[in-house]
Amino acid sequence: MNMKLNLNYKKMTLKSVVFGFVICGLGLWSLFLWWWSVAEILRGLVPMALIVFGLVAIGSGMRSFRKDGD
Repeated sequence: MNMKLNLNYKKMTLKSVVFGFVICGLGLWSLFLWWWSVAEILRGLVPMALIVFGLVAIGSGMRSFRKDGD
């Protein structure tokens, strides 16, 4: 019984790996196919990410000033 469960687990794991490779391949193919759309999205996301990371840095800096002041 235990051997049968182990074989089913290996088959399921192999299916997951193969499915993962297929999905990654489709993702890379679509990335190259629609490169300009991806670049357009990145041009919009990068400034937003910089703003968010800047606000986090300001917040952590203010928090450390407040701790030092106590």
